[in-house]
Amino acid sequence: MLKFSSVTKVFKSDFLKKPVVAVDDLSFNVDEGSIVGFLGANGAGKTTSLKIAMDFTRSTKGEVSFEGLGKNKSEIFSNIGFLPERPYFYPHLTGRAFCHYMGKLVDMKKSEIEEQIVRWAPKLRIDFALDREIKTYSKGMLQRIGFLTTLLHDPKLIILDEPLSGVDPIGRKELKDIIVEVNKLGKTIFFSSHIVSDVEEVCDKVIFLKDGKL
Repeated sequence: MLKFSSVTKVFKSDFLKKPVVAVDDLSFNVDEGSIVGFLGANGAGKTTSLKIAMDFTRSTKGEVSFEGLGKNKSEIFSNIGFLPERPYFYPHLTGRAFCHYMGKLVDMKKSEIEEQIVRWAPKLRIDFALDREIKTYSKGMLQRIGFLTTLLHDPKLIILDEPLSGVDPIGRKELKDIIVEVNKLGKTIFFSSHIVSDVEEVCDKVIFLKDGKL
């Protein structure tokens, strides 16, 4: 479903400094229907790799390809749910208004958005706060509303960058249970982490990155 083929990313700062190789000849597959962990220490190149997959930055060489998600870039990305490591939330919107804003970006109807909110908000334990302004949310609550908006449009592939970062132990367990539940619905999940136990508990396969290398 997701394939990296000899992907390299080099960052050049100025003439006096040596270029930084963030991702070095990286090749791997994420198979349809699997839960794959992307493991590595901070700075290993995980986030850069995910940004390349999402076309937020371009690789220096190599390519990322998708199978079974669509025929063109627009169709492919409409079938992907992505939660970045540091998502931005509009603080003066309520959680519900933010969900509707995100749903409208992918042309969802109001009734479809509400249906998904009713389905997932209780499971993510964020339903009680949907009508509060996001500026009142804790770090764990922000992760939950972010996860909810990632699931809204029923994507086939879900990419999560450090989704359990800053979440308390109970919250980590609950979010891992949701990851497993979503996978059982036929969704493919690819998530990064630097915590071995989180990956070990839920993943079928682990891709380990060190200094940008597989």
